[in-house]
Amino acid sequence: MLLELALALILAKVMDELFIRKNQPPVIGEILIGILFSVSLFILPEKVNLFNYEFPVSLEISHPAFDFFADMGILFLLFLSGMEINFESMKKSGRAALLTGGMGVFVTFALGLLFGIYFLGLTLQQAVVLGTIYTATSVGVTVRTLMEMNILRSQVGIVILTAAVADDILGIILVTIVLSTGEIAELTAGLLIFFLVLYILSKYGIIKKLMVHADEFIHTPFGLVSFSVGLMLLFAYFAEVSKIAGITGAFFAGLFIGQSAQKRKIINSVKAIAYSIFIPIFFVKVGTLVDLNLLSSFNFYLLLLIPLVFAGKMIGGSIGSKMGGLKLKDAIRVGVGMTPEMEVALVIASLAYGSNIFGASMGSQIITVTIMYVIISSMAVPFILKYLYKGEEPSTQSQEVAG
Repeated sequence: MLLELALALILAKVMDELFIRKNQPPVIGEILIGILFSVSLFILPEKVNLFNYEFPVSLEISHPAFDFFADMGILFLLFLSGMEINFESMKKSGRAALLTGGMGVFVTFALGLLFGIYFLGLTLQQAVVLGTIYTATSVGVTVRTLMEMNILRSQVGIVILTAAVADDILGIILVTIVLSTGEIAELTAGLLIFFLVLYILSKYGIIKKLMVHADEFIHTPFGLVSFSVGLMLLFAYFAEVSKIAGITGAFFAGLFIGQSAQKRKIINSVKAIAYSIFIPIFFVKVGTLVDLNLLSSFNFYLLLLIPLVFAGKMIGGSIGSKMGGLKLKDAIRVGVGMTPEMEVALVIASLAYGSNIFGASMGSQIITVTIMYVIISSMAVPFILKYLYKGEEPSTQSQEVAG
């Protein structure tokens, strides 16, 4: 197990560097390492004899320890997602952002649901999960492109950034429901209890007060970081006890802590822990879920999901932005900027795989298509956005949102 973790971390960071130098998302490189691990199962012998010693070389990628690191990576991803939500930015373009995020989620979810039922023959539950996988937006690629074009602080940029937050929140609520482990009555009771507790914590500012007291009392090195990570795990545990996804608890723990004054003291340390160890292992694990044995029986209808999801995110985001008051030209730009997907889509797909909702074969194929969508959307969006802004003066592009 030590060999697998060592290779995963070292190779993932080497690939990160290579992809960053090429202005590509490093996540893709980490996933490719996981796929390489899967390929190695076909080409490497189990053991190698050297100087009368036997050295195991077959990578044990299904080891429980590897899964533990990957599961912690999922929690840290959602914890950081919640922590980095900026409600002030949401207020700045609230109506347009909420409509953009809401319509993007609704249209994409509906298309995925209908495609699952009528083209793939999935059950209602499977189709609902399929639609949910592609609801959340990851705007890292879009943000980098807008920064290069000097228009991140334009109306389009602000709406995209804040709509992605709305996407995340709506996506987490959907995941909470579709990946719950209980019956309808248990789910309803669990949701009521969970969100009632969240309401009480929010109304009385309990987490903020806890963070203040912890900051005053704990003076050991990184003590406040340990306390915050402990809260994350406690929230995740409470979510699971309530029969809903543990990532929901981690997300809301990050949301509460992110609104405290102590956020600035801990976030860099949390990122260091997460992105140096756990999150790379998660993305490597995602890559290992691509089962090469299934290529001969791959359902090529699944490839239609790629243009379908792209169109759903673009059309939904464009309609929402237009309803929110943007000009048609800018609304289309927002719609395109909302199409990339990455971390949350891969998290939901891997959780669905782990829950055996689709079965091993279909689950692996959906993971494969999700990875393909991540790569294609990440590469296509910068070109499309630059084309949509072609011929405009920088002064027009960089105009900031009033308010």
